[in-house]
Amino acid sequence: YSGFGEVILDRDRWTTFRAEYTKDIDQVGLSSDELLDNYIFLAATRFGNLIRPYRYEQAKFSLKRELFKGLTPKVTFRYRTFDPLYNFAYYTNPELSDNSPVASTFQTAEVVFETRFAKDEVFVQNDNERISLGTQKWPVVTLRYVKGIKGIMDSDFDYNKVGINMTKNLKMGFFGTSSFTLTGEHIFETLPYPLLKAHIGNESLFYTTAAFNLMNFSEFASDSYAYLKYNHSFEGFILNRIPLMKKLKWRLVATGNVIYGQLSEENQKLIPEYMPSGEPIEPIGSFDKNKPYVEVGYGVENILKILRVDFLHRLNYLDKPDVDKFGVKISFQFIL
Repeated sequence: YSGFGEVILDRDRWTTFRAEYTKDIDQVGLSSDELLDNYIFLAATRFGNLIRPYRYEQAKFSLKRELFKGLTPKVTFRYRTFDPLYNFAYYTNPELSDNSPVASTFQTAEVVFETRFAKDEVFVQNDNERISLGTQKWPVVTLRYVKGIKGIMDSDFDYNKVGINMTKNLKMGFFGTSSFTLTGEHIFETLPYPLLKAHIGNESLFYTTAAFNLMNFSEFASDSYAYLKYNHSFEGFILNRIPLMKKLKWRLVATGNVIYGQLSEENQKLIPEYMPSGEPIEPIGSFDKNKPYVEVGYGVENILKILRVDFLHRLNYLDKPDVDKFGVKISFQFIL
């Protein structure tokens, strides 16, 4: 279950304070916090066998204010517990190597400082909600710093994370419209992999821009990474030249996702091979040095006004027996 309350403190300089509490089951690399805008995909990940599931409780308080048009800082305090429902453990004192005590659960307390800059952003606003319609010319840039604080309510780790995200829509006239997302993050301390970045994979039927769509769930984790996600809609550039296709109003799309990441040896060695009971622990994967993960795709959107079908190819990391080199996924969208 979960619940929240939000109060609008100032409507002229849109200022909100939000408090929320959640008690639920999640999966490593499929956090609900990261997928709140992808309801169908998030629901699809809850069917079948869960991948690296864990119970958690989370309390979160956030304050956000638009300082001036286009610049919105936000500060969040979050306390979260982690109680795994699969074989997981980590060394609490890695310097002692195999002689270190091990633990399975942990608590974290962190403060998140976030600043979002979106010049000339346009909103639709009613009494209690404000929805962004994007910017006309400028990219939307978000800077993020996370400080983990040890000792607050028995939290276990001190850590620092810095990240940047940039999104941009590019109108290319006759050739259609492109959009891209560029994201990077670095985590400075040695931490168990559930606190690192377990990249979002997709083993469901549904296509989503939030995931790498031919990557398996929690297949890779990184403490430093950068990725580019690119989508191009040709609109009527190609299919309008085919009479039948012009009547159907189908539109071609093309996609490409590239990610380069690293997982330090210190973070890999933090996870033992076996549980204290002797049961094996499955390690999480990491990217090869200087070898990015790449997937590309093409598809058709606006089928029956709402349906999109994507055909996807995974170009590398094909040596694992359980990966898909090719996939077909669907999604739903409304195009005006």
